[in-house]
Amino acid sequence: MMKIDLKSITKEDEAFLYEIYASTRKQEVDSWGWSAEQMALFLEMQWRAQQASYNQRFPRASHWKIVVDAERVGRFLTEEQPEFHHLIDIALLPNYQGKGIGTHLIVQLQKMAKEQRKAVVLQVLKTNSARDLYERLGFQVFQEDEIYMKMLWK
Repeated sequence: MMKIDLKSITKEDEAFLYEIYASTRKQEVDSWGWSAEQMALFLEMQWRAQQASYNQRFPRASHWKIVVDAERVGRFLTEEQPEFHHLIDIALLPNYQGKGIGTHLIVQLQKMAKEQRKAVVLQVLKTNSARDLYERLGFQVFQEDEIYMKMLWK
């Protein structure tokens, strides 16, 4: 049985957080035919932009690293609002995907939200395979555009 914990993020986790981000974009960026240096520069720029955007849009967010059996394996970013919990980002290193870790954390968030009589809201890229997980956990699409779907669980 895995021991899954959420721990506060510290300055020492920055390189690890970048590694997670880069791993989530690797397949997409690999397909562009860029050099390793071009990819690294692009991913670093995109990661910094994402961090700045999250900090600006979600100033009260809780930033967690996901730790399984004392090993850092991902990040979990949520923000509690008066009416709902916002699941801003959940990302796991590739070796830890598909092992029930994300499911466990989302179900815990749903339990907390249910106790507080709140919904859980998230946004996902239409191309992201995590959509299937969210649908299995009872999330329903309530808004979409060409790129993203906003999903709600209540």
